[in-house]
Amino acid sequence: MRRRYGAPMRSARENSFLKAFKSDIQGRKGETNVRNILAEYGLPSLHDIVLPTRSGNPTQIDHVALTAFGILVIETKHLQGRLSGDIRNDYWRQTLPGGWSEKIYSPVRQNAGHCDAVYMIVRHIDSRIQTLSRIVMTGTAEVAPALSSVVHTSETFAKELESLRNNSVSELLQHAWDRLTEAAKHHEGLRKGTTLSPFA
Repeated sequence: MRRRYGAPMRSARENSFLKAFKSDIQGRKGETNVRNILAEYGLPSLHDIVLPTRSGNPTQIDHVALTAFGILVIETKHLQGRLSGDIRNDYWRQTLPGGWSEKIYSPVRQNAGHCDAVYMIVRHIDSRIQTLSRIVMTGTAEVAPALSSVVHTSETFAKELESLRNNSVSELLQHAWDRLTEAAKHHEGLRKGTTLSPFA
């Protein structure tokens, strides 16, 4: 490792690892924040679950929660700077203080895949069951007006949950939630290499 002015210089690989590590730590902070909000409002919820996609590849989902109107599928982002773009685009732009910026994959696109994975499980109960996408920003990022219609802050997300918690869940939705819970347990077992009964 080269040194400059007495300090070690990190390689590109080390920088990449450090960036990924910091991103993981920040992501976990955001997920903990949302987990606490869901617990506060008493919604049945699952966290950090893995489900198969239509292609057969697994996808990791931050949170799912049961409501009277459908199943919330929640993607959490803990970002800083400013987010801009168009909700229809595959990529948004994150601009950090100082002007440095990079493209990030649209959380809306990302969570659409998560919603589809959840729907693939619950549609066997009833094809009309809704999966409701929610993007929650828990960091300090400023969101451009063009994106604000699809992005919640922790505060606006909590307000929505407040309006949902006194509504009763139908037997059909409860059955769908039970099926989703079993699927999540099964695929968690596969992820950890344990043997579980195949999910039917």
